[in-house]
This record gives sequence, C-alpha cells and structure tokens, in this order.
Amino acid sequence: MRWSRQILFGDIDAMFASAAVLADPSLTGKPVAVGGSSPRGIIASASYEARAFGVRSAMPTGEAKRLCSQLILVPPDRPLYQRLHEQMQAVISRLLPVVEWSSIDEFYAETTDMQSLYPDPSRLGRCVKEAIFEATGLHCTVALASGKTVAKVAADAHKPDGLAVIEPGTEAAFLAVRPVRDLPGIGPKSAAMLQGLGIHCVGDLLDPQHEPFLRRQWGNRLIAWQEIAWGIDRDPVVVDREAKSLGRETTFEQDCNDLDFLELTIKSFLGTLTHDLRLQGLAAGSFTVKLKDTTFRVTTRQQQFRQPLNYDPAMWPVIRSALHSLAIPRTDYRLVGLSLSGLLPAAESLFAQRQTQAVAALDELIERYGSRMVRLGGIPEE
Repeated sequence: MRWSRQILFGDIDAMFASAAVLADPSLTGKPVAVGGSSPRGIIASASYEARAFGVRSAMPTGEAKRLCSQLILVPPDRPLYQRLHEQMQAVISRLLPVVEWSSIDEFYAETTDMQSLYPDPSRLGRCVKEAIFEATGLHCTVALASGKTVAKVAADAHKPDGLAVIEPGTEAAFLAVRPVRDLPGIGPKSAAMLQGLGIHCVGDLLDPQHEPFLRRQWGNRLIAWQEIAWGIDRDPVVVDREAKSLGRETTFEQDCNDLDFLELTIKSFLGTLTHDLRLQGLAAGSFTVKLKDTTFRVTTRQQQFRQPLNYDPAMWPVIRSALHSLAIPRTDYRLVGLSLSGLLPAAESLFAQRQTQAVAALDELIERYGSRMVRLGGIPEE
C-alpha cells in the first residue's frame, strides 16, 4: 500500500554519552554522563546505564551524583560531536533528498516520493540505521509515520536502537495507549495535572467527558491537541537553510522557578555559542532570550549589542539583565533558550591584539578539554 504521506524520523541514541564511549571504549556498559563536574553543572546527556538510575539531561550534576554514586562524568567534546554530525549529514544527504535537522542528533525526512525505491518502509529504516552506524559507530532509532509527531513519539517508544513503522490509519490507535506525557509539549506538571483528572493516556484527550475541563484549560488549542491525538499532523519537513543565527535551548525535566539556575543555564549556552562564533570567525549583533512557562506561553526579550561581539564577558551583563527583566518571580518555566543573531564576519578591531591572541589560545584549550573545564574570565563559576 502506498502512503499518501510518509515521514521518517531519526534520533541518535544518547549521542553525547555514546560519543564519549566511542572515544573511550573502556566506558562501554558503564553509567556515563556528559556535563560539568561542579554540583551546579548541568547534565547534557546520559547513557542508558545512567538513565536506569534516573539520571537525565538538563539535570543538575549534584542531583545526578546523588541518584548514581558511581556515575562517570565526562566533559563535553564539541569538536567530536560536530565531526560525527557532519559524517551523519553526509550519509543522510546521500540517502534522503529532503531532510530537516531539528538538532545535532535528530532529523526528519520527507520520504513519500521514495516509496517506489523502498516499497517496504522497514527496509528504508534499516538502510538509514545501518548507514549511520557504519559511518559513525552510533546507534540510531528510526520511525516512519504519516506525520512528524507520530514518528517522534514512535521513536521515543522504541529506543534505544529501535525501528518502528506506524501504518496509515493506525496512528490514533498507536497514540491512544501512550502516556499523555509522551506527546511533545506536555511537560511533567501538565501531565500530573491531567493524570489527576483521570487523563492518563493520549486517547483520553478524545473522551467527551473530559472535554469541558480541557476546553477551559486550553481554549481553542484543544482542537489542535485533539488532532494530534487522532494522529493528524500537517507540519512539513523544512529543508535546512544557511544559518543566520546560532541558538541553544533546553526543556527541563522538572519545571523551574529558580532564577539562579536559569542564569546558569543561559551562561552555559553563551559559552558554547560564543566559542562557535569565534571558530567560524563571526560576531553577533543581537541576542534573544526565550522562556516558556508551564502554560506553554512563550516570552522573549531581543536586544542589540552596542557593537558586534563574540566574547562572553562583554556580552553577559546585558544578556543577564534581559533575563532578569523577562523572568516573572515565582513563575515556573519549562524551557529556556538563548540565540545570537545578526551574524557577520568578526572585525579585527573587536579585540586588542594581545586579547585576541589570549582568546585564541583559550579556544584551543576549550577544543581539547571542553567548555566546562576551561572558561573565559569575567563570568564567575558557581
């Protein structure tokens, strides 16, 4: 049977932690996490052995160590991640003509027109998995469905190293028994609230007895959620274009109203992004701080720098001020993000010659040891 629409979703299993194991095979089978060693550092990725103890990404390092006393912490290795990502891109671009990378380790592909070549979607999924493993040594979970949301939920349900095919017409039945928390956009607090009302599975969102409350809670958004529960998803695959900005964001495992922790997260993003700018010989003319609260309301604060910058200490005071003006006291946030935009070639006059040389030397150390081990001055470590 030919599908009217077919979307393939690929998700590298615990990419940063898996990359650490590739770099040091002695870590195979051990609870490994990538992140800062400070108790207030942030876990970027955890192996499945570590996840068995409850260790998750975006979790404070101190909490992760309490959950898993034998946890092995590894500093980030961005050059390795970038190299693996480029290898994956090269492989995927040969196999799949229309690809959207949603992050360094996740991608969607429009494969509707490939059904003549691969009438069996499972065969296409296996080809993608095998090609990525042969090129990088990384395992990838792949799912095929009629839309992005179902494909992502299916992949999450079949990790690690899984392959799922959700046939057209079976989307609602597949989703109906999945925990409501599995839907992208439903955070821990929203899931707890829904479960308290007897809404445990995605199918419960379609139960007429729950509709009055859900309509009061979500208003006109209820229709969109019900379409998702039916498996209706028209979101297109958008082919990647040349980046005009750099950004990072994370969704917390637990909603957060701690301004100090929000600051720490933004600082971590800033260090990574400015390092990337300097490696590319770029500077940013503006920035945007983004917050999403537990009601899914997104607020942003965008501001220009006095001049294009790519040096953390010079950028941090104005970014910190923007965060403070944006965050509402005692408001729980589920997502925080930072992006740098207005990118242009960095002028030599951005730094005095001696400072330029010092920053270049520091970048070499960051490349070798990671941004959490070596940092620029002017932004104190907690």
